[in-house]
Amino acid sequence: MGIFRLFELGFQTVNKRIKVAFFLWVVNLLFSVVVIAPLYFLLQKEFSRSLLGDQMAKGNDFLIWLGDFIYKSRDIYPALFGWILVPMVLYLIFNIFLDGGVIGRIAVPAEQTNLSSFLSDCGKYFFRFFRVFVISAIGYIIFFGVAFRLISAAFRLWTENASTEWPLIFASNLNFLIAVLLFSLVRMFFDYVKIRLVVEDSNKAVRATLINFSYIGKRFLRAWSLYLLIGFLVVILFIICILVHRILPEAGVFFLLVLLWQQLYIFSRMWTKMLFFSTEYHFVINHPRP
Repeated sequence: MGIFRLFELGFQTVNKRIKVAFFLWVVNLLFSVVVIAPLYFLLQKEFSRSLLGDQMAKGNDFLIWLGDFIYKSRDIYPALFGWILVPMVLYLIFNIFLDGGVIGRIAVPAEQTNLSSFLSDCGKYFFRFFRVFVISAIGYIIFFGVAFRLISAAFRLWTENASTEWPLIFASNLNFLIAVLLFSLVRMFFDYVKIRLVVEDSNKAVRATLINFSYIGKRFLRAWSLYLLIGFLVVILFIICILVHRILPEAGVFFLLVLLWQQLYIFSRMWTKMLFFSTEYHFVINHPRP
C-alpha cells in the first residue's frame, strides 16, 4: 500500500479519535499551568507595582531581572536545578503514560473513546512503553554519542582550512539536517516497537525491538518516507503558526487572541502526534510480518 493511502487512513483514524487529541491538549495545558505557576507568583512577588515590572510587561529589561535574580539566588542553585529538572522528568514520564492511551485508542477503531477508556489504555501500556524508553535511550546514545560525533568530526576536518565562511555555513546547516534526520530515524524505529507491542498485545519489549530491526529493514524507504511526510506537515504548521503570530497585535484584548492562537497550535501538535502513531499503526496492519 502506498504512503499517501496510508496517510489518508491515518488522517481518517485521527479525526475519528479527535477526543484523544482534546484529552492530550487538556493534560498538557494543566501540566504547563502547574509548572509555570511558581514562576508567575515569583514575578508577582518581585515586581508587582514596580517600574521594572511595567517595563518587563512591555518586553524590556527581562534579562536585567534574570541576571539580578540569578545573582541573588546563587546560594540556592540546587533548588533551582531541581525546579527545572523535576518537571522535565515528570513531563517525560507523563508523555510515556499518554502514548499508551493514544496508541491504545487508535488500535481499537470499533470501540467508543472516552476519558475512562483512554486512561485505562494509558495505564495498561505504561510499563511496556517505559521499557521501550529505556531501550531507546541506548539507541540515542549510539546515534548521537557515536555516529553523529563521527559525522561532526568529518565536517570539522573539511572546514578547518576553509578560506571563507561559506563552507562553515554550509557544513553547519548540513550537520543540523543530519542531526534531525538521525533523530527521526531513531524515533520512528521505536514508535514501531510501541505499535507492535499494542497490536500483538505483548509485554516483551526487547523481543519487539529485535523483530523491528528486520521488519523496518525490509521496508525502510517506505516507512521513513511516510514518517518524513508527516514531519513535513509539522514544519508547515509551525511556519504558519509563526507567520500568523507575527501579524496578530498583542496589545489590549488582542492578547487573548494571541493566546487562543497559541493554544490552537498546541492542539495541532497533539493532532500531528496522533497522526504519526495512526499512520504507523496502519502501516503495520497493512504490512504484516510473514
